[in-house]
Amino acid sequence: MSQNRRVLTYIAIALIVGAALALAVALSNSGAGTSGATASSASDDAVAAGLYSDSGGEAMLAAADPAKEQPLLDKFTSKDPFIPFPTPGATSTATPSPNPTSTSAPSNLSAKIKVDGTSYNVMTGDKVPGGSAAEFTVTGVTSGDVTFQVIDGSLENGDKSFSVNLGEAVRVTLDAGVSYDISVISIGSGGGGGGGGTSHSIAVLSISSQNGVAMATFEVDGKTYSDKRQGDVFSTSWGEIEVVSINVGAQTVTILHGDQTLTLHAGQVIVK
Repeated sequence: MSQNRRVLTYIAIALIVGAALALAVALSNSGAGTSGATASSASDDAVAAGLYSDSGGEAMLAAADPAKEQPLLDKFTSKDPFIPFPTPGATSTATPSPNPTSTSAPSNLSAKIKVDGTSYNVMTGDKVPGGSAAEFTVTGVTSGDVTFQVIDGSLENGDKSFSVNLGEAVRVTLDAGVSYDISVISIGSGGGGGGGGTSHSIAVLSISSQNGVAMATFEVDGKTYSDKRQGDVFSTSWGEIEVVSINVGAQTVTILHGDQTLTLHAGQVIVK
């Protein structure tokens, strides 16, 4: 019986010693960890202080933290402040610019021309020679020339159109071999065309003296009125014209049309 008590006593002592050793080991580990953390924290503070103490430390911090890097400006592109930022998911549609349309006001100029000696007052769109024999269409009248276009076929050189300058006379030959002499006598404003519109032309072809009497020869709308003296009145497609005076030396003649008085030089053509 005493032997069993002795064994139990030894076991209890062993358990107490073991527990005390375990407690001592635990306390020792806790103290080491605390001192280690304290030492590590102190070491980190010292390193940070050293880093901030010179430019080399700043470089090290910049390498450690990309947010502290100086931006490279050449990596950025300029942005127009008037162009809105694109909306995510939106589709941009370009707005086409309207095509410019050139609008030119129709010319109100008319011209007096001659085709093979026959006079015509024409505007854009008229055809000459007159009637069914028309070979050309007037496609443009400017202050300096008249443009014609061949109705059927072309010219012998292959062109379809040609221009005749004011005061110029040209001969044109069609691919069929027919030739025409075309000249532009005068260009003015007003309606008309084809010799029968509201535009009229008057020209003084010559001024001379016969037996001491001054005479003038006129052409009105392609029709010739010869040897008119001072005081003569003659009817034309433009209306009645009275010869007021003739100056042979100055080569001028003054006429009265309605209530309008005009003085013309020999060779001058006007379109009214």
